[in-house]
Amino acid sequence: MRQNAFLVAPTSGYGEGLAVADAQAVEAAYRSLMQGADPESAVAVAASLEKGAATAPAIVLEAQARYLQGRCGESLDRLAEVSSLNPGYLAADLVLGRCREDLGDLPGAADAYERASGGSPAAAARLVDLAPRARDAAVARISALLDSGPSDEARAAIASLERWAPRDRRTLTAIRELAERAGDRRLELETARTLTDDGGSPELLARRAELELEVGEAGAGLRILEDLVARNPDDPVLTEGLERARFAWRMSMLPLPAQGLASNAELNRGELATLLYWVFPSVRYGRPSEAIIANDIFDHDHRLEIVRIVNLGIMEIDPNLHAFKPRDGARRLDALRGMLRVLAQGEGERCLGGTTVDSKISIEATCSLAARCGLLDEEGDCLPQAVLSGSSAMKMARNTAGKLEDG
Repeated sequence: MRQNAFLVAPTSGYGEGLAVADAQAVEAAYRSLMQGADPESAVAVAASLEKGAATAPAIVLEAQARYLQGRCGESLDRLAEVSSLNPGYLAADLVLGRCREDLGDLPGAADAYERASGGSPAAAARLVDLAPRARDAAVARISALLDSGPSDEARAAIASLERWAPRDRRTLTAIRELAERAGDRRLELETARTLTDDGGSPELLARRAELELEVGEAGAGLRILEDLVARNPDDPVLTEGLERARFAWRMSMLPLPAQGLASNAELNRGELATLLYWVFPSVRYGRPSEAIIANDIFDHDHRLEIVRIVNLGIMEIDPNLHAFKPRDGARRLDALRGMLRVLAQGEGERCLGGTTVDSKISIEATCSLAARCGLLDEEGDCLPQAVLSGSSAMKMARNTAGKLEDG
């Protein structure tokens, strides 16, 4: 059944100027159409006006005639273009909504009705009736699109859903899923926060905590995980997450230059020394037993940190050149040996089994000890000569800190 409440004068809401004669021709054809005239007459009038300034109202007039004939598909693409080029064009959005609904595009219909709802009670009422089914259809389509990865089509579908169902939980879930797949951590966190304002599943809360630690507020992530572990004390994944959170929270308290090292793709030896100094209180407040001088750090921004690291024996200098070489690239071996020495001087030395981590220790022995002490997941992860990234160094440091706490 055709619903004429959705067919208003094609000039309604059209913001562009129209010649008086064109406006009169469009409105006369529209009135005849509403009085039962042959729709083809309106189509003929539309065709005569479409090449001039009245193109948009002419397209709407033709679409209204085709709608009454049950032939929406013939003009739907042109009608959608007219609507997008003329925001707030009431007549276009109304018939667009009806045609999309007739053709089974419920999300598209809801989108058009939302735009028209401010000027049409019929559109507002239809949006309310249609919304539940339209949301289900939109979510199913978005899910199918995201199965192939983030795309412009998926983004457009989500943007449409967000316009007419902005506070719906399924809308937020779709946005979060898109953000996750696109690697937009900040947007994912923003939606995760909204979704968990009044609670949420343990999985979603844990994901929010992970995002808080990565790009948000480390303290908030820590509190979420503490609560989750209190309610699920036997969950090893949550327990490990809490350990990471505690470490991340401590790192968030460090000076900004030290925090920034975690994002470096490559660390040099001076940066590694700085990281070791700030991450481990036992290094920062330790009492050096030697007074070793490196002659190439006097103009270095972090010479105080390097001096402490060297004099505690955490990192070595070239004994022949008396040089620390702070701007040379650091290797994973440098970090592993340094952190094993931190363990040897702290409360986590039991895993070393009495082995001395000095300059004579072999690469193989270093890798074996690092795996035994939990600095690496397995010995094969050692990669001793590989470039040391900030994220790798922080993971090793977190494992070292955990071993120190375990004693």
